[in-house]
Amino acid sequence: MRERKRLERSDAIVDAATELFRGKGYEGTTMEEIAERADVSAPTLYRYFPTKAALLTAFFWKARDRRAGMLDDYFKKSATLDPVAAISGLLLLNNRSVGSRKDRKLWRESMGALLRIHDQAYDEFRLIKQEFENRIEEMLEPLLDLSLISKDTPIPSMVAVLYAVANENFNRMIANEFKTLEDEKQAMDRQVELVLRGWLAQP
Repeated sequence: MRERKRLERSDAIVDAATELFRGKGYEGTTMEEIAERADVSAPTLYRYFPTKAALLTAFFWKARDRRAGMLDDYFKKSATLDPVAAISGLLLLNNRSVGSRKDRKLWRESMGALLRIHDQAYDEFRLIKQEFENRIEEMLEPLLDLSLISKDTPIPSMVAVLYAVANENFNRMIANEFKTLEDEKQAMDRQVELVLRGWLAQP
């Protein structure tokens, strides 16, 4: 019971911080404002999250957790897709959790802030990145097992490049560069096809 209440309070604090980040920006929001919005005392807030940066990483992890179920469902449905469509669909789905312009503004500011606190090879930023890299590798492995891509495919290198493709298109999406979802899909399809070209199994 106590642990559940602790998790509920932590979750409520992250939600309060997210609302303020969305409205005032990450840099413009103070820890005192977050405590007031979450209806907790400042000492309680600092006990859960010692710094605003800790709240930012919690925001990123919560976003990942929200996508987890969708990604799990996608893995089950993607078995009948060709390799390019399967990988491209995964990268697109990862990006589709950001909808409104306010959300995109929030993500632009949050990504910038996260990069500023990323100063070690293995920190929270790296762990967040690695979580989705693992998803990409999880998608590639059955394609390899089914001989849909060559057995000589350099999986670690391909994972790194496909993550870069996803990240590039995510940045373009939150910058409002794509006029439509179809524009984003076409860009992702082209780039994934270029990455996989030469490694697709020949019929």
